[in-house]
Formats: sequence, C-alpha cells, structure tokens
Amino acid sequence: MDEKILEHLKLLTKYVNYLNKIAKVSKDDYLKDFILKGSSERYLQLAIESCINIGNRIISLVQFKEPVSTPETYADIFIELSRICIMPREFVNNLVKMVKFRNRLVHIYWEVDAQEVYNILQNNLVDFDRFKEVVVDCLKKINHSSFPE
Repeated sequence: MDEKILEHLKLLTKYVNYLNKIAKVSKDDYLKDFILKGSSERYLQLAIESCINIGNRIISLVQFKEPVSTPETYADIFIELSRICIMPREFVNNLVKMVKFRNRLVHIYWEVDAQEVYNILQNNLVDFDRFKEVVVDCLKKINHSSFPE
C-alpha cells in the first residue's frame, strides 16, 4: 500500500478513536466541558483532513493510468474519488457534508454549534470507518501496486 495513504489511514484511525472516547460522554457533561468541545472539534477537523488527503493521493496515483478530473475544491475530491472507487451517491453526499463542516470548523468556527458536534459524534463517526473500507477496496480495485511510489 502507498506509504502516504497508509500514514493517513493510521492517523484517521487514531483521531476516530479519540472521537469515539469523547462520544461516550453524556450530552450534559459534553456541553459543560469546553476542553471536550474544543478537542472534539479539532479531532473532527483532523479526521476530515485525513480523508481529504487520502482522496487526493488516490486521485494523484490514478492519473498515471487514466485521465482524471482535477478537483477544484475539497468536495470535488470526493466526487472524483466516487467515480474512481464507485461509491454510493448517499455516501458521497455524506463526504461532501463532511468537507463543508470542516470548512466551518476552520473558517467560521464561531458559528459551530456544540450540540451539532455532539450529534455528529453520536451519529456520524461510522462514516470514517466506512471511508477506510472504501479506500482499501478501491486500492485493490485500481491495482495500486502498479502505481509509481
């Protein structure tokens, strides 16, 4: 497996493990704890950025074998990746929402609602695990071993 993708998969796993620990905290305790709120926002950002980096790397590797569209936005990375890896439309939509949320975390962080973050922790962390599965399947599909390192 490509070393850069492997490194980002390891980081993604680490961040999701941290988020899963935070997700076990009750909603009341979470909403009262500014450290938990801040760390969950940061780990969500890092997890999403790991997905972006993985997607970008796959696209850059595939371009050696076939024409690919150059993504203009982070959301475009997942749209192009869905063409390469064949992902269900609803999952691609979840990944695009993920990127939009990441942009809010980074650029308009003062509008991020702690209850929304808590809901993401409770309901959407599985998307990261699903993404990892898609990546592994995709790399098998595109015969990654023939790509230049």
